[in-house]
Amino acid sequence: MHDILKAAGAGRGQSILIEGTAGMGRTRLLRHAMDQAGEHGLHLLSARARAFEQDVEYSVAQQLIAGARTLLAGTAPEADGPGTWEAHLNCPAPYAAQPAPGSAALHPLARLLSSGTPLMLAVDDLQWADTASLRCLGYLMARLENTPVAVVATVALGETPGDPVLAEVLSSFRHRTLLRGLSAEDTARIAADAFTTPDLAPDPVPDPAHDSTEAAPDPRFVEACRTATGGSPYLLEALFRVMRLHGLRPDAEAADRIGDLAPVEVADTLLPRYDRAYPGAAAVLQAVAVLDGSATTAVIARLLGLDALGAADVVDALVRAGALTGQDGVVRFARPVLRAAVLARVPPSRRDALHARAAQLLHESGAPAERVAAQLLRVRSTLGLHWTCTVLFTAAGEVMQRGDTDQARAYLHRGLEECEGACRGKLLRALGRIELAADPAAAVEHLRNALALEPDAGCRADIRLCTAHALQLLGRPEEAERVLLEGVAEARSAEEDAASVLRAERCLLRELNHAVDAVVEADCAGAAEPLPPAATATPGERHTRLSLAALRSSRRGEERDRAVHQARQALQEEHVSLDWRIATRTVPLQVLARADELDLALSECRALLDRARAEGSRTLLTIAHSMRAEVRYRSGDVAGCLEDARAALEPAGASPCGHWSRTGQAMAAVVAALLETGELREANRALSDFGLDADVPEGAGFAALLFHRGRLRVAGGHPQAGLADLLECGRRLGAAGQLNPSVLSWRSEAALVHAALGERDAALALVDEELGRARRWGGRRATGRALRAAGLLAKGLGGEEALREAVEVLEESAARLDLARALTDLGILMRKSSRLGEAREHLRRAQSLAEQCGAAVLAQTARQELLAAGARPRRPTEVGIDALTPTERRVALMAVAKFTNREIAAKMFVTQRTVELHLSRVYRKLAVTGRSGLAEYFARPESGSAGSDRPECAAEPAAWSGARAG
Repeated sequence: MHDILKAAGAGRGQSILIEGTAGMGRTRLLRHAMDQAGEHGLHLLSARARAFEQDVEYSVAQQLIAGARTLLAGTAPEADGPGTWEAHLNCPAPYAAQPAPGSAALHPLARLLSSGTPLMLAVDDLQWADTASLRCLGYLMARLENTPVAVVATVALGETPGDPVLAEVLSSFRHRTLLRGLSAEDTARIAADAFTTPDLAPDPVPDPAHDSTEAAPDPRFVEACRTATGGSPYLLEALFRVMRLHGLRPDAEAADRIGDLAPVEVADTLLPRYDRAYPGAAAVLQAVAVLDGSATTAVIARLLGLDALGAADVVDALVRAGALTGQDGVVRFARPVLRAAVLARVPPSRRDALHARAAQLLHESGAPAERVAAQLLRVRSTLGLHWTCTVLFTAAGEVMQRGDTDQARAYLHRGLEECEGACRGKLLRALGRIELAADPAAAVEHLRNALALEPDAGCRADIRLCTAHALQLLGRPEEAERVLLEGVAEARSAEEDAASVLRAERCLLRELNHAVDAVVEADCAGAAEPLPPAATATPGERHTRLSLAALRSSRRGEERDRAVHQARQALQEEHVSLDWRIATRTVPLQVLARADELDLALSECRALLDRARAEGSRTLLTIAHSMRAEVRYRSGDVAGCLEDARAALEPAGASPCGHWSRTGQAMAAVVAALLETGELREANRALSDFGLDADVPEGAGFAALLFHRGRLRVAGGHPQAGLADLLECGRRLGAAGQLNPSVLSWRSEAALVHAALGERDAALALVDEELGRARRWGGRRATGRALRAAGLLAKGLGGEEALREAVEVLEESAARLDLARALTDLGILMRKSSRLGEAREHLRRAQSLAEQCGAAVLAQTARQELLAAGARPRRPTEVGIDALTPTERRVALMAVAKFTNREIAAKMFVTQRTVELHLSRVYRKLAVTGRSGLAEYFARPESGSAGSDRPECAAEPAAWSGARAG
């Protein structure tokens, strides 16, 4: 534009046409050019064409002349007299019908052109100019050569009427430029300007750890805006105004909400404009907005009651205008934000009627059930049509295949509003099974209602099975058992196979809940027997029986190899549905973890997480994270354990601890991990937030919480309270016949506390019992832990031998953290025996392993002992990525991901001040300034963040590498 105006100022006449769809910034660019006119010595004459003045002759020309009074005063012949020039509006040939003779008849603009006055003629929205003014403009443009005149005009694509005069004028422009959507950089700049608020009282010394309102919008937000608006400046600014009204900021959270925002001012501006250009355009746009992905020309015409060809003409015009786009016969909005605005301007009653009519038309045309259901979902009233129930049920099944449980749930809820009788029971059953994936409490309600309507014995047994699993997830095992027992009694007379399945499931839940007594033991003996090869059992029944058999062996601490074999077989059974054995899905993984088969357990946890994400099951995701947290802790992966445990706790939030049956297991993992990192205060705060700092509920998983809470209390200087927790943990396990020390080594932990309190006999008795049971089971981790405790309690040579054996046993396991503990204790013993060389060797390995696993407390202990042994241990890493604790790294990564301090605090169950302290330490260790510097640091390949979101617990022997996968 600069070059064009410069050339015109130098006497080389120029013309340029700025083209673009509505809202693409044509007027803004024209005004920018107008601001530059004076820089090039050009006198500015401007006009704006309006649709309602299109029939007024010379309306545009008169706007141009109005700015040229002073210039024309010096060029008019004296004979003309005052005001004569205002009457000379007819252009000469070839446009004027009767050209007036003489120079006085020349149009004033033509007179300026001949006078050599440097001019810039600027005309906005040329498509609405009247024909007479267009003729004048065409006359001038044909004579621009060697004149100091620039003609700059804009025209809206797709809005030009079929006027031959306009077409000829448009073709006369020497230059044409087509405006396209803004780039990501330009969008970000506009967003930054729109959301930047001047700070009238800035902090003279800002704290980079505090959240600040930064000008740079989140890249995801920028991309979402470009997608919604097509990069249109007008639509972007309208969208930003609505966002400010809703108190939104240009961050990642707002990116997810952009599709819900409707700047109605856009519809108020553009709908009348399109309707003037193409009568009926507003109604067509409303229809396309309502149909949302199902809009074909034929359906639009039928929905509006229009002639098919006429509707096709309007659609074609709107496509050319850039409002709509067409692909594979389906018409959609080119810019989603325009659809939202148009839909918001449709009155609710008309919108309801259009959605109902659209559903009817799509159903009659044989459209996929999901498209019809999408329309039914938007109808607020009940239609009472016989086909709606089937359509909604079918659509729910279709979206479930894609793992979209939320949409399936919405379809089924809408179906319940339409349906009665047997059809209603079918919907309730499907809805209950889907709710298991996200809301077990709602699942219980729907399944019980379905049971009341279901006559078939087999279906009733299936409903009871799902109900029991939902109750188990809610931490209500007694109710779950009652539901199954009622089902067994009911099915005996009609469906013996169903009764067998329910009986086996009841036994498995009792085992899982540590609620096995002599009566249950006898009753469930047959259920745990493997099925004969010829038995025609379902995958679910085989999974239940194999899991039960493996769990019984694990509980008793007998036949480890057989238990592992049965767990492997259970894992091979096909998972046939989203809710399939959801509460007991991880039983085989528990058995594998207790048998030290950590490689396989981690691999299966990863597969379960992948399946949970693919199926959209938040419940299964919670269960899988909780299970993997335990496996990772057993492996010595402290950071991974903490991450998984917190992910498992997120759905529960700060709800009562009984909401999820896995709350106890996940909280136990949180406490265990924070113990290793030395963050005792955070561990206690997490317990307090979940109401678990006092009484601990009965039930599966909470024995582990008692175990680790006891360790936490001992570490915090409260040995008596810690011992009480450990002994209560043992009491609960013993009451359920849970004898295997591989489940929880509570005896060895309690023994060490007893010894510290001077109760040596009690300590030795506990250690002897645990070591005997661990050897009987054959688990290396449990045996190594018991040997370590025995070594610490023994005196003289016996203690050394036990510790050496503990190291040997743990060397052959994947329990890296337990090996580091045993090495540390052996190194301390060697130092005290004045065998300093051997002491340093063990302590160096212990420090290395502890650091790799993220066990900061143990690593510091090993380092201090190395110093006492006369070594010069390497200083612990104080700067760089390796200096970050697992919690600091998690906070850093969440900050890089644009979470606010408040959001990070909520996810980690800590205060905002704690997050700020973590960030301050992160900034210091990484030598960066603020969040922007943090993002740049983690973007570097050498930061070690590529392909991983946390430090791995790498191990020295090759055998350990596989145990860390997961």
